[in-house]
Amino acid sequence: MQNPVPAFPEEIVHRNKALRFMAACLAVVGLGACSISNSTGDPDRTLTFVSTGSPFQDYQKKAWQEPFTAETGVTVRNDGPVDEAKIRTMVEAGKVTWDVVDVSAAAAQQYCGKYLEKLDFTVIDKSIFPPDTVGECGVPAYFYSLMFMYDEKKYAGNPPTTIADFFDVKKYPGRRIVPPEIAVGLLEAALLADGVPQDKLYPLDLDRAFGKLDPIKNVTTFAKTYGQMQQMLVDRQVDMGLVLSARAYQALKAGAPFRVVWDKTIVNWDDLVVPKGTPNKELAMKFIASASKEQPSAKLAELASVQPINEKITPNFDTIQQQVNPFTPDRRSSVVRADSAWWGKNFDQVLTRYTTWLAG
Repeated sequence: MQNPVPAFPEEIVHRNKALRFMAACLAVVGLGACSISNSTGDPDRTLTFVSTGSPFQDYQKKAWQEPFTAETGVTVRNDGPVDEAKIRTMVEAGKVTWDVVDVSAAAAQQYCGKYLEKLDFTVIDKSIFPPDTVGECGVPAYFYSLMFMYDEKKYAGNPPTTIADFFDVKKYPGRRIVPPEIAVGLLEAALLADGVPQDKLYPLDLDRAFGKLDPIKNVTTFAKTYGQMQQMLVDRQVDMGLVLSARAYQALKAGAPFRVVWDKTIVNWDDLVVPKGTPNKELAMKFIASASKEQPSAKLAELASVQPINEKITPNFDTIQQQVNPFTPDRRSSVVRADSAWWGKNFDQVLTRYTTWLAG
């Protein structure tokens, strides 16, 4: 029996919306019920950081928390998993126990001002982040990519070269696989493959996107989990896929004979946010500022196989990590950044349509 493959953060954040009603009920039982660790110490010098759990939160502890504690003497307590419904419940009840939370950039946009504090940019240097990624209530924590990969053994004689080839079942027959979540780039990839210019991508033309997906539906595995995606690549049960960077790295590390097509790479990110009403607001701002520095950002990228928040940062990636790094000079032109503000406004609508389309 195979060991379960742990989830990475980019694979969890959008699922929170689907679970929000269940989580809200659990929150009534006790706001402390989801704690993953406990620590003692001076409450005035303690921050509670919330993320997705092991192994990723362990990487965040090593890259961000340990240097922050060494610099400031502030103890960082870890809690989780991330739950947007719990944030809302805490804020509405006036009992906020979370200080810094790792959430999707779309959620940061959606809840800004009502459930999240506006960030203090006299403390946090927003100039270090790429344009159009900084919101009033959140700044990027790390970037992750959706990339087109193919089995180089199967297509050795005629390898695909563009994102359009993923959707061309006549020229490139074979089994496809796509992620279990709609908001990580599948619709964007379909529209780019259909000829939509990068600068005209948003607002997403849903009719056109689903029309592009229709021809591949019968030859595509719509993964239930990211662990399933990774294993199917390793076992060569699929011939090509749209794969998130951390899973691409793990699959290649395990020997999957796949190669990346550097045509269009959809880049998303998580944000660091501060729940509204936290008693540790000032410390939370300092923590975010610290985590955003060059060395902590590079360290997290190296440990978790994500991309740092500043493209000028050069992590010490191993040779396999370099194979899935879209920010090298020769690949940077492939990067297409997602629009978190659009997704924040439209996620529920798109998810409903996607679920209906899958069932149809």
